[in-house]
Amino acid sequence: MNHKKTISLSPIIKTLLPKQLYKKRFLLQDKGLNNHINIAKDARIIGNSTITIRKGHDNHITIGKGGKFNQLKIDINGNHNQVTIGEHVKFSGQLLVVGNHLHIYIGNNTTAIDCYILARDKSVTIGQSCMISRGIEIRATDVHKVYDIDTNARVNKAHTDVILGDHIWIAANVTISKNVSIASGCIIAAGAFVNKPVETPNCMIAGTPAKIIRQNVRWER
Repeated sequence: MNHKKTISLSPIIKTLLPKQLYKKRFLLQDKGLNNHINIAKDARIIGNSTITIRKGHDNHITIGKGGKFNQLKIDINGNHNQVTIGEHVKFSGQLLVVGNHLHIYIGNNTTAIDCYILARDKSVTIGQSCMISRGIEIRATDVHKVYDIDTNARVNKAHTDVILGDHIWIAANVTISKNVSIASGCIIAAGAFVNKPVETPNCMIAGTPAKIIRQNVRWER
């Protein structure tokens, strides 16, 4: 496979080929049209890693050079979406996009052991050099809709993208919910539920719901 080669199969060719193709050790299932998958030549993929495009067109998946991936599952259902993984990323987990014109972005040198990311209603961005532990859920939606009985207005709508800054350490079993942004340099303690923006950089966050418990801290791998 050439460096960053793009899969683009015509409808006629796709009818002649099996539904499952292999792309760089990813098991690929593409049921849409004009979708583009670019994987750096030196990306290292092990385990049962899959790319599934359930339906839709003009979706773009880009995986940068020097990455290492174990049991990475990318799943897209919709049109004009983007999943971008930067350079030298180590990641295991699931990236799920449901909808149109959404994106999941993971910055250079970020690592994640077991992470579930859902972009539905809004997008998710993770900065560079973040360290993400096990049992992490990051989602830009509540998935199921809740309405006010009197006004019929939805009360749990996602209004903004989930955005994590650079050099953030997320300890085990953390959930980050819709409408959340977290400033660079922060530490999120194990078991925290983050449901509000954290605008103060270099702070420690803990609790359910999470709150700042200490400021002016830094961390190293």
